[in-house]
Amino acid sequence: MTDQHPLTTEPKRSNTYLILKDQPELQPELQPERSDWKCYMFGNRPDGYGITYFPVKGQVPNRFVRFMMKVCFDCLWVKEDTP
Repeated sequence: MTDQHPLTTEPKRSNTYLILKDQPELQPELQPERSDWKCYMFGNRPDGYGITYFPVKGQVPNRFVRFMMKVCFDCLWVKEDTP
């Protein structure tokens, strides 16, 4: 046992990073795939600067939720054209 105070000791490092670095097939996907929908939030519009939300593919809100977001929060949902 050391005489040092527990808050001044160096934290223990994990080997998890080294394992994931050496085996790329185990690395988690950093950014999920985006859906075709885009939400301009709180009065933002496509030509403005503001908050834009890109939902994850398969997790887009339904029509009712999009409508209520428009009515309550002035959000604009736009579906991008995909070729």
